[in-house]
Amino acid sequence: MHDNVKAESFYKDAGDKVKLNWFCYEYANNIYSEIKRSKKLAQYNMRHSTDQIADFSLYFAKRMRKSIYDMQTGKSGSVAISAQYVYEYDPKCIHKQAQALIEAAQSAWGETTFACTVCPCRCLSEPFELTPMFDNLARTGWPT
Repeated sequence: MHDNVKAESFYKDAGDKVKLNWFCYEYANNIYSEIKRSKKLAQYNMRHSTDQIADFSLYFAKRMRKSIYDMQTGKSGSVAISAQYVYEYDPKCIHKQAQALIEAAQSAWGETTFACTVCPCRCLSEPFELTPMFDNLARTGWPT
């Protein structure tokens, strides 16, 4: 994984370094990667800088926190990957582009949750537990 969306964007202090924020950090980076590799979003990639794509990915992943929490607490049966989030971020987004961004977010969701099946960290089942992963990342960076 590459750190295109910075981990520091998911916490203000040590109390925010929880597993749910780590999961959202990983999800945001996967959204970024899916947008960059999407053929349907080739024009979007040409019109937006890497920082703008990272900002959208950050917004979308943070916006998903409530949906993830609602699913985990039984308030809803599943997460909602909604075009509403795209239009909140960019009200002028055309429908075709919004759909392609949602497809990228859905693909990133699948990729992120698939990794959870083999990860011992249990980010989704223990969302508000503190995690040292943010501090470890700050010290060592991603392994290559």
